Amino acid sequence: MAENTYFLVNDTRYDNHHGGLTVVRNLHAAMAARGWTCTGSLPVSASVSHLTRVRAPLGKAQLIIVNGEGSLHHNSRNTQRLLAICSQLQLSHPVAIINTIWQENDTATWKPILDACVAVYARDRRSREQLIGIGVDAGLAPDLTFYDYPALSTRTGEHYACTDSVMDEWTKWAMEQCESASDMDFITLFTRTLTHTRGMRDWGKRIKYAVYPLLPHRLQARVAARYRTLAHAEDDTTALLERMSSARAICVARYHALCFALQQNRPFVAVPSNSFKSEALLEDVGLRHDTFLYRERDASSLRDALASAADRQEEFRSTIAAFNQSARQQIDAMFDSLTSSLPE
Repeated sequence: MAENTYFLVNDTRYDNHHGGLTVVRNLHAAMAARGWTCTGSLPVSASVSHLTRVRAPLGKAQLIIVNGEGSLHHNSRNTQRLLAICSQLQLSHPVAIINTIWQENDTATWKPILDACVAVYARDRRSREQLIGIGVDAGLAPDLTFYDYPALSTRTGEHYACTDSVMDEWTKWAMEQCESASDMDFITLFTRTLTHTRGMRDWGKRIKYAVYPLLPHRLQARVAARYRTLAHAEDDTTALLERMSSARAICVARYHALCFALQQNRPFVAVPSNSFKSEALLEDVGLRHDTFLYRERDASSLRDALASAADRQEEFRSTIAAFNQSARQQIDAMFDSLTSSLPE
């Protein structure tokens, strides 16, 4: 029997944060469990011109899987890159877009691409509704981090925690609060080591990863927020999850930090991001915005919100656990459908 093969577009491991690492690891695991082998990948933020560099692995692939993740919103730069890439690859391969947000993109340019896909799966109902609203027969399967993750101890410490964000101003503010409080731990989803790089394209990033964490504390204000957080970074995802799980409650300001908090069923409040992704996930779980969203930037109110989240966790534990179980089932169904609908 011929080997089933696929090529991955938008490989978010190259962002070097634990959300992207977990998504791609789980994607490969789910496909391997169904007898499919990955021939190669195109890193996140790559442009259509980079397809020439992966001509050989593309030629071996029967299917293109596009990891939409958080890229397809507001006609962003990455949205435009993926539009051009999908358009080119559909000339030679069946293309499936999965694990994607979809928010306020240009219908005229995207509709022909989406219609030509062999499958489109949104990771939240809001995104799916927008896709259906433009006539795309989109499926639903939650974020791929829900496919597989460790079940850690639910022990609880006395300290709180706060994560970084894609919004630099929030990251700076959160670090300041944690540095000034003895019972507030700052957590970043970036890895300490730059393990996935795009060769010479990332030479500057390599230097920053090596040098910036070594700068004296008094100079850190001159360093971009992403690199300032590296002093708090973990290379091992389980170690990151253990830090999150040991907090009395955690303020999650990244989408995948919210995913991780839900998977470990930890008390949390969530900070809005650069799209509706966190709000949409809360809705899918069945959690109210007025209870779980934190929109302010005040140390006292943040502490009050976290204390309230810790006190009320038992009210929502069964709701969250039910979503976690359902999410895995939906993801399994998506991969079953995707792999069984194509010739072996």
